Amino acid sequence: MTGEIFPSPVEGKENRLYRIPAGVVGVISPFNFPFFLSMRSVAPALGAGNGVVLKPHDDTPITGGTLVARVFEETGMPKGLLNVIMADIHEIGDAFVEHPIPRIISFTGSESVGRHIGGVAGRSLKRAILELGGNSALIVMADADLDYALNAAVFSRFTHQGQICMSANRVLVHRSLYPQFLEKYVGRVSRLKVGDPRQPETDIGPLINRAQVDTLSRQIQTAVDEGARVVLRGKSEGNVISPTIFADVRPEMAIARHEMFGPAVCVIPFDSAEEAIRIANDSPYGLSGAIHTKNVEQGAEWAKQIDSGMVHVNDGTINDEPLVAFGGEKASGFGRLNGKWALEEFTTLKWVSVQHTPRHYPFEAAGTTS
Repeated sequence: MTGEIFPSPVEGKENRLYRIPAGVVGVISPFNFPFFLSMRSVAPALGAGNGVVLKPHDDTPITGGTLVARVFEETGMPKGLLNVIMADIHEIGDAFVEHPIPRIISFTGSESVGRHIGGVAGRSLKRAILELGGNSALIVMADADLDYALNAAVFSRFTHQGQICMSANRVLVHRSLYPQFLEKYVGRVSRLKVGDPRQPETDIGPLINRAQVDTLSRQIQTAVDEGARVVLRGKSEGNVISPTIFADVRPEMAIARHEMFGPAVCVIPFDSAEEAIRIANDSPYGLSGAIHTKNVEQGAEWAKQIDSGMVHVNDGTINDEPLVAFGGEKASGFGRLNGKWALEEFTTLKWVSVQHTPRHYPFEAAGTTS
């Protein structure tokens, strides 16, 4: 960590600004990518000089919790600097967030839980870093490389069964490419191998638990009831759901407005770049996005118009790099992780001034020497 020296209008004064650890950081991590998403907060918080208390998701206590602790234990880290709590969240309730010792809470998970944690943290006058859900749009402009955009669209929706906050929930395709794109997209997705994740050839494995399966099944049925056209209908076997593709989805439909955390996707036609940007922004979320076009600089200009923390030109929506700020806007949360931004989130600033020459004050006693 670095400090800075700032000038002062007061003669003889030196202003030093130190970046110091916040103290103790509470980390609440999710079930999807539990090791990585725990480490993304735990490692920089420890590196900045804090103690950490980690609460992994109930369904991933090892990869999200005890394995992380074991890794740091192997380094010879002093005992007590990193602590892991494994308990049902209903058992500990808000006590984890309300406790006076953690000064920062880093939460990755659903919007509803994030809103609650943010409220509790605010009432406790502590900082909350919230990385919440998404409803990312992948936009295929009229001049896009169709086959390349297809590759990105399949990757962006069906990697890890769609259990990624950055997954492309909505694929927006220019009407001139729409029929061809849809036909190829359905063909490509229908060939994905569904089944046991222990088999190397498997592309789509199970969702984390039955509750997630039931939630996605309800969302799919709602889309059918609202009139979305089903061009590929998946089936459910235990916790494994095969892909579902909805075509001609209207932006006001529930599946276009809310995150689907599983292998289901909406495909939406548009007629102009302005319409595509308007549809992309017509969501309470703003985490990631992608634009495919041969005009890269124009794509970058369009990307700046999308109200999202991250937008990628000629790439998928799923990107996370260690030196680039990661985070969302709107209901996707606030705060930024990775690189120097993580350092800012897990530290606080202290101003120390040094008066090198005597300073004159009002109301000085008579005879005071200067």
